[in-house]
Amino acid sequence: MREFRSLAGEWHVRLLDGGTYSASLPGTLDTNEIGHEDKLTGKLHQDENYVENKALTSADVIATRLSRKHTYEGKAVFSRRWEDDVPGGKRLFLQAERARVLRLFVDGKEIPAKVGSLSTPYVFEVTDVLGEGALIELESDNGYEGLPRNDIVYSSAATDETQTNWNGIIGEFGIEVREKTFIEGVRVYPRKEAGDGKWTLDVQVTVDSLDGFDGKIALEFEELGINKEQDVSCGCGKSSFEVRVDAEVTKELLWDEACGNVMHVSASLGDDVYRAGFGIRAFEDIDGHLCLNGRRIFLRSEANCAVFPETGHAPMDVSSWKEIIRTYMGYGVNCLRFHSHCPPEAAFYAADELGVLMQPELSHWNPRDAFSDDKSATYYENELREILEVYANHPSFVMMTFGNELQAKEDGMKVAHKLLEWCHDADKTRLFAFSSNAFYGEKGADAESDFYTAASYRDLPMRATFAGMKGYLNNDYPDAKHDYSGTVKEIRKDYQKPVFSFEVGQYEVLPELHEIEDFSGVTRARNLELIKKKVEEKGLLDEWERRVEASGELSLLSYREEVEAALRTEGYSGISLLGLQDFPGQGTALVGMMNSHLKPKPYSFAAPERFRSFFKEAIPLVLLDRYTYVDGEKLSAVVKFANYSKGDITGQLFVRVSDGEKAFLTKEFDKVNCRQGELSEVGEIEIKLELPEPKRNSELTLDVSFAGYDNSYKIYVYTRESQKPEKPDCVYECRTLDDKANEILEDGGIVFLAPDSTKEALPESVKSSFTTDFWSVGTFSSQEGTMGLLIDDEHPLFRDFPTKFYPGYQWFVQSSQRALLLPEGVRSIVTVMDCYAYLRNMGMLVEYRCKKGRIFVSSMGLHNLLDYPECRALLTAIYRYLASEDFDPQQEM
Repeated sequence: MREFRSLAGEWHVRLLDGGTYSASLPGTLDTNEIGHEDKLTGKLHQDENYVENKALTSADVIATRLSRKHTYEGKAVFSRRWEDDVPGGKRLFLQAERARVLRLFVDGKEIPAKVGSLSTPYVFEVTDVLGEGALIELESDNGYEGLPRNDIVYSSAATDETQTNWNGIIGEFGIEVREKTFIEGVRVYPRKEAGDGKWTLDVQVTVDSLDGFDGKIALEFEELGINKEQDVSCGCGKSSFEVRVDAEVTKELLWDEACGNVMHVSASLGDDVYRAGFGIRAFEDIDGHLCLNGRRIFLRSEANCAVFPETGHAPMDVSSWKEIIRTYMGYGVNCLRFHSHCPPEAAFYAADELGVLMQPELSHWNPRDAFSDDKSATYYENELREILEVYANHPSFVMMTFGNELQAKEDGMKVAHKLLEWCHDADKTRLFAFSSNAFYGEKGADAESDFYTAASYRDLPMRATFAGMKGYLNNDYPDAKHDYSGTVKEIRKDYQKPVFSFEVGQYEVLPELHEIEDFSGVTRARNLELIKKKVEEKGLLDEWERRVEASGELSLLSYREEVEAALRTEGYSGISLLGLQDFPGQGTALVGMMNSHLKPKPYSFAAPERFRSFFKEAIPLVLLDRYTYVDGEKLSAVVKFANYSKGDITGQLFVRVSDGEKAFLTKEFDKVNCRQGELSEVGEIEIKLELPEPKRNSELTLDVSFAGYDNSYKIYVYTRESQKPEKPDCVYECRTLDDKANEILEDGGIVFLAPDSTKEALPESVKSSFTTDFWSVGTFSSQEGTMGLLIDDEHPLFRDFPTKFYPGYQWFVQSSQRALLLPEGVRSIVTVMDCYAYLRNMGMLVEYRCKKGRIFVSSMGLHNLLDYPECRALLTAIYRYLASEDFDPQQEM
């Protein structure tokens, strides 16, 4: 075994301003409480079209992201004396697993790094220069002098929007003692051959020799029971040797999704022994679909943006990463995309063991001119080569892009294609692409890239919602039939490789303010503290948790539609979410089921099993035309089964319609075999929806089950009587508060004020959306920022219109109208919740006492929405309520 002497402990620190401190390494300046006051500098991200939202800026407090308790950018020198002995006849190497730009000086002499980057360990040879009492100085620079600074600090690898641009040394840190001739690395590249169980292991052994070496290298593949020897001869310096090993490998030994079979190889060269883990698997493009071990898979991916608020950096130990990955798996995730960063090796070890796919990226976010600058091209080529060499043996590492949302000019694309060519030659076990969401999808797919992942293909969508609340989920009447087959068909005219969607979701949830108490490390949630203060000032604290829950339920509903639409799309290889975890920067984009500490929010909507109920390897899908019906209408829908499990599935479709207590209909279909990797039709439902006596408007549940895989849909059935709204004679309905309305109120009568839902009719109003806000108004300031409806579901109005306190699809049309801007303190029956940035009081249904009478106000314009059964039913419910003794407003106009 190689000897490792730790350098952990106290170090002297000197900053650029001359300040000196004591710091504990491994650690950062932040964890050692060294640095300056954190101030907001620069834009939130690289997009030149970004417009800063002035409502979120403050001269004193950072309102758009977490605040670092201590910050510092520039060079920091960590120094101390080497007090240990120096073993004779050996070679010594200083290793720092993860740092920023690192330089080493021993007794004033600079020692060049043999390897190292922001994403991989730095290694310096200190043989013959490290003596007892020698002064070791490590200069760490998070100002990235001479490197593409902006592209680095806007990436998740170094942005203050997430993990912070920390400075220091973390992970394994020490002096490794090696033989004069030693094995630097063993990389195993498995290759499937024709025939069952036949594999070739292409083994690359790198040797570093001080004096040269002639002899044998011996390889022992422990689990496979294979031993191989090969004569080698190497001169001084580095040499690489190729060893081919033929192996019979049973399916049980393959590394696979949720099956972390890790093999081990021991290599011996003289007195040196090197042991490495690896996995045997094939990840490839077969007929334009991502395949693992010859089987089509569907990526259920999540973007990890390096949000680690307690330490300000990624954990460096395997156990922490196992906990992180298991948390994701609890929500159904089978793949992690690392947004513009590469995690430490501990993450790959954990993923290897747990059977989760990994997609790292370079520390690169440049939506202008990627790779055009020579220093950028050189830096990223080095980072790419380091990543592929250091993490080569990890079977979980299946694909990679060169950064996030890159755009490049002609010269930059030449560099990118050269790098892709090198990747394809160097490593045929992985797939590579120029960028995630390259050119924002506007230029289509890059022919040299192995896969296409984007939000759109030119002007065709690949997800349901975009900035500005564009997309079908907020603009098309709801159904369960949308898919992206048209987009895939257009892609296939020019590009035949795998396709999957990018950063899907981004449905914001109102802030979960209890998380403020969890911040005890290097960051402080002053952005959340400001929000809490504003909530208190607006008098909303008592009902805030209900608002959070309502926005969360709507967010969950929206994420489900995104997932099912992707599953309904033949030709898709997956979906990549953004995201399950809150993003505490870019204006505070709280889009997750989990908070920034990766803990499920303390509400039902955030329970992992609820998300996993639709985010899984196989699921029946009912292709509903709509969610709302009238008593006696027929529900007709094809049922399909998306099967991305590990084999064919045979089963029967079972259908049940109930009101939660009583089943109105049950049906069993014939057995069907569903082939793996396909979307198969398993039945066609035809149901006459007849409400039982006494007939009442009802929310029903349509349950479907196939071979133990379940799914359910809420549908809304309204009585025929509710479809003929008739204004009571005792109610005066008007579009404006005219003279007659004033007279009626003065005489103690009832007025129903129902203007058209337009900007002209309602100048003091805001256009509302069905879903919650996209990402954040801090990033997309043109958005109105509405966060869905909060419904007083116990109000007597809703005795005739079934609803929960949050909206389902029966509220789509109404919630897409205009919301009244109301005075502070006015309470609505149907409130339109506002984003944290504004917290305006907005409502759609409001009632008052006015003069001697009573007035009911609607901004929904229901009289213009009578093509929809739910709107007819709601208007009928309003009329009945206004004519009843229950109409008893408690607030005065």
